[in-house]
Amino acid sequence: RRVHGEHKEVFAMANTVDLNEITEYFDEPEVLREKISTLARFVRESAHMTAFTGAGISTAAGIPDYRGPQGVWTRRAQGRAVPKDMKTRMEQATPTYAHMALVALRDAGFLKFLTSQNVDGLHLRSGFVGPDQIAELHGNRYLEVCWG
Repeated sequence: RRVHGEHKEVFAMANTVDLNEITEYFDEPEVLREKISTLARFVRESAHMTAFTGAGISTAAGIPDYRGPQGVWTRRAQGRAVPKDMKTRMEQATPTYAHMALVALRDAGFLKFLTSQNVDGLHLRSGFVGPDQIAELHGNRYLEVCWG
């Protein structure tokens, strides 16, 4: 394992991946329908719905996640590189159906606030703008602020 200056944190994070805990699980169609029905009821009955998103929401846009079965840190922990064709430049990525579903929930009056760990800007491009709609916990790679 090589650790160099700016890459030290990346390699350290790769070591946090538990390779025994990266299995994806899929529900049978009937179980999935029941879960969807329950979720829809929760949304309808909520007074102040919020959403919290992470890297998984952007994988359909071609941006790899971190700890999934093909995630950046998972692959590094396994000694595998991230394939070049698996990488989409963030500025080329477009909002996914999941991003737009959150916009639809907001527009319908259900979703009151969105919190995201992502820096890819896809929530902003989908239509979430302003501190009254979204909190980007790790910032945004397209916004710079000078505090001094």
